[in-house]
Amino acid sequence: MNRREFLFSGIARQSKIGLAVEVIEVFSSLEGPSALLVHHATEATRNAFSEWLRANDGKQVLFRGRDGFQIKGHIFRMRLCFGRGLILTPSSVAFRLKDVLTIS
Repeated sequence: MNRREFLFSGIARQSKIGLAVEVIEVFSSLEGPSALLVHHATEATRNAFSEWLRANDGKQVLFRGRDGFQIKGHIFRMRLCFGRGLILTPSSVAFRLKDVLTIS
């Protein structure tokens, strides 16, 4: 197994069990849509999230907060901001700064 296969196997495994991200900015209105700027939840997952984000740019994701609230959205890689993702949702969300979300 080469290095690339090893890294991608770890990323694939993480995305199946859920990848934790931290909310660093919230853009929301009462009617929706909403946007969440996110990055890695822990320093240990920084590189894994960055690689996962490159591989999943523009894809639909399901994410949930610690309270179990789930919503679908699309995640986009912020090319000028290393390791940042922008999640766009069709409706309003009740997440705040520093909330940790799990992406499935």
